[in-house]
Amino acid sequence: MGSLFIVLKAAPEQEEHAHFAWNLAQAAEAQGHKVTIHMFGDGIFYLVPHMEGVGPEGLAETEGRENLNLMYCNHNVIQRGLENKVLESARKASTPDASMEFLNHDRTLIFTR
Repeated sequence: MGSLFIVLKAAPEQEEHAHFAWNLAQAAEAQGHKVTIHMFGDGIFYLVPHMEGVGPEGLAETEGRENLNLMYCNHNVIQRGLENKVLESARKASTPDASMEFLNHDRTLIFTR
């Protein structure tokens, strides 16, 4: 099976991007594809659980899903004061980590403003 890398930089006011990316990720995973979603910029707000009205439902239930991984830019988390608030199942990443994901996947989609 193939793999998909989704980069989500869309801010909460562009929530339709987050919903589309999440639905796409779930559909690809259901087909047996490996999916990684990397959130950076204001996209990291989608990884803060219990932030009412922000982001698609179901992100918090990603822990233990073998073919669906979440990662985020740790620098952006620190900038926005969200340390220890993002989902524990999401992996911290640096720019080089995210760059390597482009090489580790068959396809990449980027959602930004």
